[in-house]
Amino acid sequence: MRTMEETADRNNRARRPYALSRGVDYWALVFEGREAVFKHELGALYVAYLLLHPAPGALHAVALALKARDRAGQAAGPDERVEERSMGLEEAVAVRALWRRQRELERVLEDRLEIEAVKTEALQELEELTEYLRQSPWLCHQGAERCVRAVTVAIERFYTRLAEAVNADGQPDEVLQSFARHVLKHLLIPSGRGSGPAGRWLAKVPAGCFTYQPPPGVVWVVQSLKSKVMRQKTEIRNQRSEARSRRVG
Repeated sequence: MRTMEETADRNNRARRPYALSRGVDYWALVFEGREAVFKHELGALYVAYLLLHPAPGALHAVALALKARDRAGQAAGPDERVEERSMGLEEAVAVRALWRRQRELERVLEDRLEIEAVKTEALQELEELTEYLRQSPWLCHQGAERCVRAVTVAIERFYTRLAEAVNADGQPDEVLQSFARHVLKHLLIPSGRGSGPAGRWLAKVPAGCFTYQPPPGVVWVVQSLKSKVMRQKTEIRNQRSEARSRRVG
């Protein structure tokens, strides 16, 4: 039975919005009702996908990279394309399509109502496809492991930047640093990627996978924050301009 304190804490979380909205080169964040902005990067894309699409199980890094890219809604920038090439993501897209075709052919062969001529043709294609996948450069060169490493580095780099974020005055950014602690506690550690060896011991997901386990009452949504973001960016520019004026004076 939940205590009154636990119920109250869950209700408080439900009243405080949690939202993400992507701009061209930035993300707008609402965390516990407080707003902030952070620069876009691949790690942010992966974290945002996990927060906005929580699942009961874990998601493999390759699937995470592909799904996040599919849902990005914007073309990848030059730096992102370089990172995606380094992890062999284009090859992963092709392999995924072949795996889908492989499952389609297997269903044809299992269909008792399908005619033999179609099954014969499907079997021939399936054998050729299986042999191609067996010799696939992406698979032969440990493409999945390379992708796992790249996704892990991207997410951990993003977390580090959040944890070290400062505001326009050079002081710790309380919103972004609080968000970083949330990512560490509810994403990195459950995925076995936080707090050193202890994080790996506590993880309950297969190797190479990521999971997000939000506390009760926390539900992330996509929210239009354009006007608020522009106001905040203007305030930051004004603060920086005033700081430069003071230095010159």
